[in-house]
Amino acid sequence: MELLVGIIVIIVLCKILGVSNFVLILCGLGIIELIIIAMLLFFIYASFHLLLTKKCSANFTKIDTPEKKKFKVAFYEIDGNEYPCVFPREAGFSSVYKTDKVYKVRYSKYLKKVYDIWAVITCFVGLIFSIMAVAVTFGIIKNFESIM
Repeated sequence: MELLVGIIVIIVLCKILGVSNFVLILCGLGIIELIIIAMLLFFIYASFHLLLTKKCSANFTKIDTPEKKKFKVAFYEIDGNEYPCVFPREAGFSSVYKTDKVYKVRYSKYLKKVYDIWAVITCFVGLIFSIMAVAVTFGIIKNFESIM
């Protein structure tokens, strides 16, 4: 809520100072572009760590919130040690996690976390869509350059 009020105050101050609507729209698009680029960098980081993992067999143990984290993740046991998944659990697919099943996961010794099948899919799809989003938004910005 505070963020929304802050944005409104900034827009009102810009209008008082005589900033045109076109410049405000360009600034808004620039901020959105930075967020999209940050998303791309996040998925590149996650995919890079995925490449450095090793394949392991693991038992699903529970879904819980790790220390100092906000979201619930799946926990897997590998060689007697319990590791959290890199990404939050799939809320709509909670029934896919079964405690009596052995799963193929990818263990990252650098992060001390695992990539289950859902995390691998998230990395792959997120990387593809964020690359496409950056390409599309850069195309839109190029069109704005031709207008100016």
